[in-house]
Amino acid sequence: MTGRRVEERVTMHSISCSRLERERIRACAEREGVSMSKLIVERALSRNPPSKARNPPRLVLGPEEQRTLLETVTAIGETVGPLEGTNDAPGFAESLRVLFEIRLDAMTRTGRHKTMVRLLEQVLQDSRAARIEEEVYERTRS
Repeated sequence: MTGRRVEERVTMHSISCSRLERERIRACAEREGVSMSKLIVERALSRNPPSKARNPPRLVLGPEEQRTLLETVTAIGETVGPLEGTNDAPGFAESLRVLFEIRLDAMTRTGRHKTMVRLLEQVLQDSRAARIEEEVYERTRS
C-alpha cells in the first residue's frame, strides 16, 4: 500500500493544459514538495485564496474618463437649464429647442442636409418640416 487508507477510493482524471502551463504546475509542485496531482487538488479545494494577489478588475471607466464624463454631463445640465415651470430662465423647452437648432445647423454645415430633412419629416410629419428646413438653410448660409 502507498499509505492511503483502505476505505479511500482513488479516481483518475486527466486535465488539458498547454506545455507551458504544465511546466509551471510542475515547477510549483516541486517547490512545495508535493506531486502535481496533490498540488492541483489542494489548490482547487482550498478555501484560502492563492498567496499571490490578483490585480483588482478595472473599472469600466478610469478616473480620467469618469472626470470627463462628469464634466460633459454637468455642461449638458447647465445648457439645458432648469425645468419648465420654475422662475429660472431659459427653461427646459427653450433649451431643448436651442440644442435641436444647433444639431440641425451642424447637420447642414457638414453636408447632411438631406438627412436633416428626412429627420424633420419623420418627427413632425407635417408642413412645419419644410419651414424649419428653410430657416436652417438661411441661418447656415450666413
